[in-house]
Amino acid sequence: MTFRGFFWLLVTTVATGSGATPLAAQRDLTLEVGASQIGPPLDVAGDRARFVIGGLRGSAYSAGGSGVFGSVLFGQTLDDVTGGNFLSGMVSASIADRWTSNLNASFDVRLMGYGVQRPFPYRAFAAEGGPSLRLRTPNLSVKLSGLGGVGRSQLELWRLEGGRTRLFEDDLWRAGGTAEVMVGPVTSSFGLVAGRHETPGGGYGTIGGRVVLAGLWGLAELRVDRWKTPTSTEITGGLALVVPMGRSWSLRGFFGRTDPDPLTLAQPGSGSGGVLVCRNLLSSGDEEPPFSPYEIIRYGETTSRVRLMVEAPEGTVTVHVMGDFTLWDPVPMSRGEGMWLVELDVPAGTHHFGFLIDDEWHVPADAPDVVPDEWGRMSATLVIEGGL
Repeated sequence: MTFRGFFWLLVTTVATGSGATPLAAQRDLTLEVGASQIGPPLDVAGDRARFVIGGLRGSAYSAGGSGVFGSVLFGQTLDDVTGGNFLSGMVSASIADRWTSNLNASFDVRLMGYGVQRPFPYRAFAAEGGPSLRLRTPNLSVKLSGLGGVGRSQLELWRLEGGRTRLFEDDLWRAGGTAEVMVGPVTSSFGLVAGRHETPGGGYGTIGGRVVLAGLWGLAELRVDRWKTPTSTEITGGLALVVPMGRSWSLRGFFGRTDPDPLTLAQPGSGSGGVLVCRNLLSSGDEEPPFSPYEIIRYGETTSRVRLMVEAPEGTVTVHVMGDFTLWDPVPMSRGEGMWLVELDVPAGTHHFGFLIDDEWHVPADAPDVVPDEWGRMSATLVIEGGL
């Protein structure tokens, strides 16, 4: 069933391409409407199926990366000859823990359901999940993930309409893991992904390449994968896009060949494509963003200009900033409107810093990525991805 693989791509299209943990709590609810074309497997004679599709997706995540995601998607065929329809749903939950400013762990669980009424009734239900460990520096991301899943599928077949029905039921499971290495900042990275999965039908192995590009124009992921399945070797891949169109609208889609699915045993299609027009109904972006004690005002090839700022109680006499970029020497700040300010040239990388307010160490309570330094003192984190 190639519909299952295509649904998964539409639901997860470059949703986590950057691999970045949010710095603030996020929530959203989005209405999606579009169209898709799905081809049969290469070795199966059949016509392409064309669908109109629509659904809802929503998520709620904490600043640390823990949260839930849900999606439901319905498709109705446009062709009576290859007639069919499908209904899919997924709910996932993630528990994340940031161990240091560069290392975090999570445990993800997904519940999925999928049903087709035409041309043959097919239903599949599955649950899968596992732990992940990610190391991220300004120009390197390494992620290791374990994955296990169980499920059940049912397929009804008949020789003639109204004739005798045969029901095929299968218990599904898989166990395995993946490794991902990406090089470059979150705005332009490339790398390799490899995985191994065991199933009742045999082993699946994959290795592939990824290129992720992001900017004000949107987010794109180009991928190519080589799959070794129990029955064949397959080359899959394609281009996934998310393009914002104003504050509340966006386009999202995928064009390419879907992957085989070791859990539901879906085979890759010969070629698929689809576009969804998305209307955001609810977003945490409507809220005022949290205060940040720094602002990168100009990027450079080796250093960037950074404005550091902090609020201090009325009557404060002196305020200094100290960090590894000042060699932990105090640098005086100037009083501005409602806060103290200073601009410094800071090299690319991950830095820790704090403030001295009348010679007392201070880190704002809402500063991002507060971590203990080598003296056990809490420090804020400043990340500069690199020159632009």
